[in-house]
Amino acid sequence: MSAFILKIIALTAMVFDHVNAVFPDHTPFEFRLIGRLTFPIFVYLIAEGFNHTRNPKKFLLRLLAFALISEAPYDWTINRAANILNGYSPWHVDFLNGTNIFYTLLLGGVAIFIFQYINGLFSQSPDSPSENDKITYLTTIAIAAAPVLALMWLAEFLGTDYGGYGVLFIVLMYVIKSKGLKLTVFAIMNVLQHRWIIEWLREGHSFAGMFLWIMMIPATLLTVPLIIFYNGKRGPSLKWLFYAAYPAHLAILAVLAHVFL
Repeated sequence: MSAFILKIIALTAMVFDHVNAVFPDHTPFEFRLIGRLTFPIFVYLIAEGFNHTRNPKKFLLRLLAFALISEAPYDWTINRAANILNGYSPWHVDFLNGTNIFYTLLLGGVAIFIFQYINGLFSQSPDSPSENDKITYLTTIAIAAAPVLALMWLAEFLGTDYGGYGVLFIVLMYVIKSKGLKLTVFAIMNVLQHRWIIEWLREGHSFAGMFLWIMMIPATLLTVPLIIFYNGKRGPSLKWLFYAAYPAHLAILAVLAHVFL
């Protein structure tokens, strides 16, 4: 399974997820379950992108551009749906609060870029450390921990989609080179994505009443076999289509929400 196929799956799941987020009373909750496939795939592929890109600075600039382009339609759909009952203006736009997923991907990418830079100061092969390079690689991780934590804090401050957790998830998928360990951490992070569900159960909410929410956990874990079957190949190159699909589908949903809600 190529990166192209994974992107198609992620984008399709994303559309289902956002349709339900904007029109929860008119679409089945199962759309949200389908949507759980999206973020873990994006995380894995953004880390893969930094493993293969020849120009990480250009990669980051592209993420920044689409973060800014996407914020208005994101606020007009996802944030509007979440806050409309609180008197939220349907055309409100805030580039520094409650921000879209490209902000998270950008901050995760910046963290990887910093890691690459630090590792490059010590190693001639920063992306594929040899046995003799392991101590150096671990040292790089230790030094890079502070800026990564700072970027996680910034994600929380900006209210990015998935916040500091998302930034950490991206970094882990880059710095872990062992396939087996990476898949294990990938599965664990998928479960931790829904840690709030576990907290709700601990607070006494009934299992039956939360069944569909609980099903988000196994739905998210369906991404694990998808990553196992990923063959490391890019497939057809339609990167601009995939970038543009995010703000484009949100803009369409914004128009529909304005007309029908």
